[in-house]
Amino acid sequence: MAILEACEEEGEDLPFAIILEGLREFGISSEAVLDELEVKYGDMPPRVAISMMLRDPSWRDAILRASKAYLKELLEG
Repeated sequence: MAILEACEEEGEDLPFAIILEGLREFGISSEAVLDELEVKYGDMPPRVAISMMLRDPSWRDAILRASKAYLKELLEG
C-alpha cells in the first residue's frame, strides 16, 4: 500500500525507480522486493508500473489487496 500512497503524492513526474528509492530510505519494504521492482518497472511512470504489476501473476494479488485497502482508507477518510 505504501507504493500506492507514494505514487499518489508524486504523480507522473518521476520514474517508478525514484518512488522505490524513497521507500528504501524509509525502510518500508525489503531490499530484495524493491530491487526486483526496480529492475522490472523502474524506468516506467508509476501508473504504468502498477498496471504492469497487475498483469504479472507474481504481483497481481498483492496489488489487488493493496488497492482495496488503499481505496477503503481513502473513502473512510
